[in-house]
This record gives sequence, C-alpha cells and structure tokens, in this order.
Amino acid sequence: MSKKPEVVVLACQQALPETGPLVEALEGAGLRARAVPEPCSSKIEAFHLLRLLAVEADCVWVLACPEDACLLREGSRRLGKRLEHAREYLREIGLEPERLNLTRLSPGEPVDLTRLATDMADTARTLGLNPGCRGRGPKKEQPQ
Repeated sequence: MSKKPEVVVLACQQALPETGPLVEALEGAGLRARAVPEPCSSKIEAFHLLRLLAVEADCVWVLACPEDACLLREGSRRLGKRLEHAREYLREIGLEPERLNLTRLSPGEPVDLTRLATDMADTARTLGLNPGCRGRGPKKEQPQ
C-alpha cells in the first residue's frame, strides 16, 4: 500500500480566514493535509518552510494576500523573497523547489477551493513522497 502525499498549508488569515473546507477538499482529493492559520504571511520564515519539509511534509503551500493587499505593507513581498530563498536551498541540496508553493488570494474574494485543492493534489502527486523527509531517503548500510 503506497502512502498518500502530505501537504501542509500555511494560510494567511486575511487571505483564507477558514481553512477547514480546504483541508476537507485536499483530503477528498486523496492527500493527507494539515492547515496552519497564520496572522499574516509576513510571519513565515524560510526556515519554517524548510523544517516542515524536513519533518512532515511532501509539499508546503503558502496562501497569502497579493503584494498590494497585504495587511502589513511589505509582508507579502517579504514572503516572496523568503520563499525564493528556501527554493534556492532546495535546488542546492537536490530537492525539487516545486515542493514549496505560493498562491495569492485576494481577501474577501470567493475562492474556488476545489480548483485550489486539485492544483495542490496534482503537484503533490507529480512530485511524490519527499525523499528528504523523516528518513525516507536512501537507507544507510548498517555495520555488521
């Protein structure tokens, strides 16, 4: 039996105030999912993204406001730079940078959760399980 990919969603509470329906849609699409509400995407650091990949996630998806609609004037722009920094690190260590994703949602606008969940599920399935997560990488030979 193969394992389901796990997606962790970090959701700005301005962009997506209620994360429950998205988690349900992701699980309905065949993924294991967890959503973490964030007060603002500006609070997300590169090391948070990388740690989630190292410890529990096959993909991490950030939902943030558009740069010009961020509650904190430069928060969403800063997040974009941090995300790119983390992706560059993944390239350097040989993991797919696509394991870290960003979708910008306008606060107050309706969100097509089914489409969003389908995009996340397609990406997670294409990438497969994260070999750098929880000892999934190549097994080390044990000394005899």
